[in-house]
Amino acid sequence: MRAERALKVLFFTEGTRTSAASRIRVYNYLDYHRQDQRIEARTVSFTSESYCRRIVSGQPAARVRRLLEKFYQLLALLRLALGALSADVVLIQRVLLPVGLQRLIRRLNPRLAYDFDDAVYLGGGRSPDKRFALQLALARRVIAVSRAALEEAAARGAARDKLAVLPSPVDTAAYKAGSGRDDALFTIGWVGSPATTPYLESIWPQLEHFAGAEARVRFLFIGARPFDTGAFAARTSFLDWSPEAETKELCRLDAGLMPLKDDLWCRGKGGYKLIQYMAAGAACLASPVGANLEIVVEGVTGYFVRGEQDWETLLARLLADRGHCRALGEAGRKRALELYDYSVLAPQFFYLLEEIGSLQP
Repeated sequence: MRAERALKVLFFTEGTRTSAASRIRVYNYLDYHRQDQRIEARTVSFTSESYCRRIVSGQPAARVRRLLEKFYQLLALLRLALGALSADVVLIQRVLLPVGLQRLIRRLNPRLAYDFDDAVYLGGGRSPDKRFALQLALARRVIAVSRAALEEAAARGAARDKLAVLPSPVDTAAYKAGSGRDDALFTIGWVGSPATTPYLESIWPQLEHFAGAEARVRFLFIGARPFDTGAFAARTSFLDWSPEAETKELCRLDAGLMPLKDDLWCRGKGGYKLIQYMAAGAACLASPVGANLEIVVEGVTGYFVRGEQDWETLLARLLADRGHCRALGEAGRKRALELYDYSVLAPQFFYLLEEIGSLQP
């Protein structure tokens, strides 16, 4: 990068700040870096704000609204192409562009980076795996959310010397660990979206059975699509997602859950809710899948749940030994501060951008 001026970076994001991945992996970085004059950032969102809100809330869109969104996306792609002409670096966050457009953007600006935090190669549209492989080939740098995701990229032909791992960061200071926690109760929680609620529902029979023997148990589910909790409705809170709910309410948890299936899609997930639980000072219980294996330190910050009945067994252990449960949460908080905080990951993120900016076209 030339020292006499700021590096101009165009960020083409999947969504707006309302979209979790775009907020965490782009917009929050830019907020953190606002005072640094070395980077001049411009953002273009592939998805409109109103459509992002529909996705987060799980609301279906009418046909006319979907057509309007297609028009918005075409304009966003035009803005991407025009912006690529004047940018020093273009970073594409998660979006898999059509093959022809990928090649055009590379011709317009060869200093191209690609960031992904999900199994986009299994997503919708035409030939996602082919488009993903081409995106990897054309990018000068590929930023993966985990080592598991990095291996998926390498398996699809990405040269290892262009791959980097950056987990999704958390603003640890926003989580006042343990605040609002009621020591007379045992609060079990989950954070996600309507689309990911089936993972939570899949273990509800075990949670229900555990709560049946323990009157102190309460459930707190943030962002989930409400489902029938039967006799435990009075002991279950479903909260709409918001930044405030995410940071404030998670600090009430004794234990945070991340159940997943062991399949290709889940192996590509970034495990972000576990990082949030750790920032909030909660013990983690997680399926041993994908990035979860990199985030949780078993017996130190939480436990892996290897069988259906283990959800009950491990929760009972944490309830019986609240001191151990607290120790897991404290260790998780320390791990979040040391490995996943923006203060740790932001310098690495912007160093990668500066490195790309210094490359020859």
